[in-house]
Amino acid sequence: MTDLKSFLNDRAPADLSRLLLNIASASLQVRRSLPFTTKLTRGVNPSGERQTEIDLYANEVFASTLLATGTVSEVASEEMAEPRKGVGRIHVAMDPLDGSSNIATNNPVGSIFGFYSSPLPCSGEHMVGSAFVTYGPMLTLTYTTGAGVHTFVAAEGREGDPFILMEESSVIPSEPEVYGLGGQRSDWIEPVERFVTSLEGRGLKLRYGGTFVGDFNQVLRRGGIFGYPALKNKPHGKLRVLYEAAPMAFISKRAGGYASDGSNDILSLAPTALAETTPLYLGSSGLVREV
Repeated sequence: MTDLKSFLNDRAPADLSRLLLNIASASLQVRRSLPFTTKLTRGVNPSGERQTEIDLYANEVFASTLLATGTVSEVASEEMAEPRKGVGRIHVAMDPLDGSSNIATNNPVGSIFGFYSSPLPCSGEHMVGSAFVTYGPMLTLTYTTGAGVHTFVAAEGREGDPFILMEESSVIPSEPEVYGLGGQRSDWIEPVERFVTSLEGRGLKLRYGGTFVGDFNQVLRRGGIFGYPALKNKPHGKLRVLYEAAPMAFISKRAGGYASDGSNDILSLAPTALAETTPLYLGSSGLVREV
């Protein structure tokens, strides 16, 4: 069995390897706390959303862990108004706990990380890697540093590195099976509603669980499209460019897919604010280009 550390030694730059190993270690700590740290706080994040204890806990665990590597220049998070500064060269944007509202119903949640070579905010053209963690029936880490998308699963109790290779060089299947788009159907703009109707006519199965990471895993394994579209009352969508859209777009493209805001490549967008949002459609290249 190939462990994460051995795999990274041969395939990733040393500073990114250090970040990924520390993210993997910190994710074990976050997972152990998920059942016990779930109450709402009185605080709100920069986007105006109520924060839970686990949002703040995950944010602190990951931010502290990343800065301690000595390879990070700054960590920006959707749970913090301002980035935390470090001494390295990598700029990290993260969603420390994606889909935290799913905890109460025991559905998957995740963590998303984008690694940039330029100060934030900047476009995804400055990305050098990205990763996401899935806290589901299994704890998995999926990442790319530009060459291939690889997934490791935590085998807790195993001596040494608990993360072992689950799938190397994932490619989104050419025959799409699933789709999932956020927002209420009555709020979708007309081109999106027309597109989804066509997907239903083609027999694609609806998969939407309320967490970006969980829904994208469906697309990565089965082919299809995920999105949070432009809405009639929210034309700029909901997902943040730096923290969510660009990191997952980077992975999608390295797995043979594509990602768009409906007109432009997501990685070409240059946000002017840390929490700037965008419509997002990503997954199988043909479907994304069609929509």
